[in-house]
Amino acid sequence: MKGLKRLAGVLGVIVLLCGMLTGCSGKKLYSEEELTQIHDVIGTVEQMTKEFQNVITDSLPTLLGDMSSSSDELMDFISTRKYDPNKKIIALTFDDGPSTDETNGTSDLLDLLEQYDSKATFFCLGNRLNDESAPLLKRMVELGCEIGNHSYDHTQLTRLDAQGVRDQIDKTNELIKQYSGKACRLVRPPYGDANNDIVPANVSQPFIMWDVDTLDWKNKNTASVISLVEKYKEQDWDGAVILMHDIHSTTIEACKTIIPELVNDGYQLVTISELAYLKGVKLEPGKSYWGIAEKSTVTDY
Repeated sequence: MKGLKRLAGVLGVIVLLCGMLTGCSGKKLYSEEELTQIHDVIGTVEQMTKEFQNVITDSLPTLLGDMSSSSDELMDFISTRKYDPNKKIIALTFDDGPSTDETNGTSDLLDLLEQYDSKATFFCLGNRLNDESAPLLKRMVELGCEIGNHSYDHTQLTRLDAQGVRDQIDKTNELIKQYSGKACRLVRPPYGDANNDIVPANVSQPFIMWDVDTLDWKNKNTASVISLVEKYKEQDWDGAVILMHDIHSTTIEACKTIIPELVNDGYQLVTISELAYLKGVKLEPGKSYWGIAEKSTVTDY
């Protein structure tokens, strides 16, 4: 808030000085005293412009909240995205991938997201990140999607000691960075299980759970997934985090209906970090989020 007040003050002074300068410039001739005043005004404007730039640089991380990113990443984050404040937002999330199998279709899902100018968050397993899947990760980044950590091999983290937890998360973070070029901000623990003393103490990222479990992993039925999402859509589920898996071909088929329906019904499909930003929620390391917009219906596998 202090940064905003300071910024407003600087802007006000710049406007005032520019007005003075404009007033003087309306004359054809200037006295020696007026020329001195103009020179002083120009010097002051230059100084205040530098001050304005400093305020922007210093205030931006505070105004946007700490998202475990550098200032450059935050600038890129807000400058390349457009949001309609009158539209509802939903975060589609996909676990256990990426899938390089054509019959599963992570690539097809990315095609679909691109077609409808939509974003999603992919919680990837470290043991699926390699030279073969690298193009999928890079394309996720190019499309504005977000890549999260889903452990290395889907081990239940609460059954591990501190070193075991760090190995699962840190190795996957490194692989995400290596193959996508982007640092990982988020973790989704396998089975949504991070509820002990050891796991939060050894992970430096927030735990992202979900509002809606489509059970696509269990039923593997396209119509069932569509029906469940439509049920929540009818309840005006603004801000929902929906859990699916991009390793199932039935889920990809369901998304061919779900994504255009959500978009046509006025929903914006955003990433988890975007959802948190737009809802004014600061994601804290080691904390579990069963929903971002406080509309959570806690569910388990």
